[in-house]
Amino acid sequence: MNDQQTQNCQNAAELIVPAEAVTAEFATKPIGIAEVCDRLERASSILLLTHTRPDADTLGSAFALRELMRALGKTCEVINDDDIPKRLKFIFGVDSLKPETLPDGFSPDLIVSVDISAVKLLGTLEPEYGARVDVAIDHHALGTPFAAETCMVPVGACGEIICDISKEFKRRGHPVMNRAAASALYAAICSDTGSFKFDSVTPETHIRLADLLEYGINHAEVARRLYDSRPVSQVRATGIAICALKFYCGGKLAVINFTKKMREDNNLTREDIDDIISLTRSIEGVEVGMSIKQADDDETLYKVSMRSNRVADVSQLCAKFGGGGHKRASGCTLNADSPDEAEARLVAVVSDELEVLMSEGAFDGADKV
Repeated sequence: MNDQQTQNCQNAAELIVPAEAVTAEFATKPIGIAEVCDRLERASSILLLTHTRPDADTLGSAFALRELMRALGKTCEVINDDDIPKRLKFIFGVDSLKPETLPDGFSPDLIVSVDISAVKLLGTLEPEYGARVDVAIDHHALGTPFAAETCMVPVGACGEIICDISKEFKRRGHPVMNRAAASALYAAICSDTGSFKFDSVTPETHIRLADLLEYGINHAEVARRLYDSRPVSQVRATGIAICALKFYCGGKLAVINFTKKMREDNNLTREDIDDIISLTRSIEGVEVGMSIKQADDDETLYKVSMRSNRVADVSQLCAKFGGGGHKRASGCTLNADSPDEAEARLVAVVSDELEVLMSEGAFDGADKV
């Protein structure tokens, strides 16, 4: 099963701060699509911020929004603090979006974050821009507000919100969508909805996609770039991960614990192992899949990704470790003295939840089509 799509929503989802962490010290003003368009229309120079460890949704949404703004005659640029994954470079056609790529003298009068649910997702951009974001455009219901105004629409992908922004501008007499923007939005929505298999997909999702296809995009090639162009090193990493698979709770929990030593011994990069979480959830009988990755710079720090198939709410499980995200895709970090200790602590929490769900009959009929 070609399941790289489950990774595509990981970067944003697993760094989200739970809603419970929001303090009364900061209040954002909720705004809708029309108000976002008002802000964009008034601005002459716009800076778009994307999240660290970028995925196709943040990149595709930002690229498309940049195209829409330039069609309106605006000066618009996009930045990101991280390296762009090789398989996603087709979206912008560049190797880097780091701040040093901004044109000399560029000075935005509007700063907009795209697909960012918490200020720490800005990564190294936070010190410079964290307190300066005017508008946040996001689709994550759980998060920590940080912008002056926030447009949060709980759809399957941030790209869907950009589609609606384009539709609003068209209603105002400004048909700003073009083929390049439509292609980027298809990549954004395709990836963050797991190739349309996640339960966040709605009839409106498919209507938006149908509108994008009207621009003559090569959707088959977009899908191939996203899912069917893995480097050999990533294929090797997949084989190593399969050998490391462990099962708990009668096969309902699958775990891959990928240590720093495993990466170094096999000359693998961080990008090579980004996709290992998708192996766990694609196995028959597994309800919760989990990957544990030991950090490079701190061997006591472990980055955890969780995915669920039908019943378990992994956002609540990750919240127990200070993380969060979506019901079906979440993440957290924890400190432990060893990989075995990290795994034991995580397995204990997930196993307890699965046992409760089984005792309640929560899985009965969950697989009905």
